[in-house]
Amino acid sequence: MEAYPVLVSCTFTVDPTSASGVSNLTGGAVKAVYMNANTPSGGNPDPVAGVIQVRLQDNYSKLLGVSAMVQEPASGTPLTSVSLGVPYLITSVGTTTLAQWQAKGLPAGVTPAVGVMFIATAAGALGGTGEVQTGLDVQAPEISLAGVANANLQNSDSAVNGGAILTLITRAAGSVTALRTGTVVRLNMYLSNSSVTVQGQ
Repeated sequence: MEAYPVLVSCTFTVDPTSASGVSNLTGGAVKAVYMNANTPSGGNPDPVAGVIQVRLQDNYSKLLGVSAMVQEPASGTPLTSVSLGVPYLITSVGTTTLAQWQAKGLPAGVTPAVGVMFIATAAGALGGTGEVQTGLDVQAPEISLAGVANANLQNSDSAVNGGAILTLITRAAGSVTALRTGTVVRLNMYLSNSSVTVQGQ
């Protein structure tokens, strides 16, 4: 049992050209997110590639868990043909007809549009001038906690730093790996803001 559990969520885009290493940060109760940057400033400790520092607006007594959703950008290489079983992102509808998109795997009832994803059920040329891209050329990494989270939470001095600090690491195939520029990350941090210690925890 946890008293006063809190869910703190944020979304950001990996952007080394930004002084903080990220852009488009949204989410209440998160003061800043820092990653490796080309020209770090504004409090960014400039962690090595593959490390994320999250600074919260408040202190918490305990971290209950962290989950992340990583959406990598498309490959950047336009394609006019597809391979069986591979997910594709429509980047240009062009003159490719609805029937041609559906023949390659676009589900019935889905309108072809930029940003729509489908899994190719047949290989070959799309037909027309439509284009797709795939983002599967790099393994999507997992995001895990670094260090002892509760030690960081309980030792943060809000008068000095304004809130708790968490450090996360991105890994792919067991190794620390950088997230590609343009990757969108959503973090869900489950915290307790109770000072009550429940027996057995």
